[in-house]
Amino acid sequence: MSIEAVAWALRDAPDVPPQCLAVLLGLANHAHANGRGAFPSQERLAFYARKSVRSVQNDLKTLEALGLIRRGDQRHTAFIPADRRPVVYDLAMGRCRPLPGALDPFAEPQSGRPNEVPKPSDDRGEADFTPVADRGEARFRPGRSTVPTGAKRASYEPSFNRQEPKDRASAGEGSPKSNSKRTFTPRALTGAALPPAADADRCPRHRGQTAAHCAPCRSEALAGGR
Repeated sequence: MSIEAVAWALRDAPDVPPQCLAVLLGLANHAHANGRGAFPSQERLAFYARKSVRSVQNDLKTLEALGLIRRGDQRHTAFIPADRRPVVYDLAMGRCRPLPGALDPFAEPQSGRPNEVPKPSDDRGEADFTPVADRGEARFRPGRSTVPTGAKRASYEPSFNRQEPKDRASAGEGSPKSNSKRTFTPRALTGAALPPAADADRCPRHRGQTAAHCAPCRSEALAGGR
């Protein structure tokens, strides 16, 4: 498919009969950019134009008589069997009709040249919309400013000011730097598991018991009282 050939058939081809335009567009659809080497079958052209094969044959004769198409290099179809070989046509793209003065070339889309989008007038509703680039959200940078809702945007840069959790700080576990300088102080040992004091009075009968709190002597006293 050649856009240049289709554009010529649709816009610039002169003196094209209205009934032959569909067949000319079908040929342009299979031509090269220079308009040469188009060899669609007559059945395919009939499918494009919604016509019969006999009508397509008449249109081809009319276009050839008007000088809009001509027989091209038939060697393009040498690979097709002779009984099914279509005719190769070249489009006369050198012939162009003048553009009427009522048609402004800049009022319609042109091939390869984008049109400028007109600005909406002040009385239209589209003019009240603010472009995305002019909105307030576009000026905020992540991690450096605050959005209108009051929340700070997340930063994609890593933070080196790391703080230890409160549970670890309360338990005395800090960073390796703080642990290297901290001196260990043993906690005061209290409770029933403590050994008796060295200067306490010992029970003369029971080894390892104090005289004031000797459990075996208390048990014997209670048993003798019975």
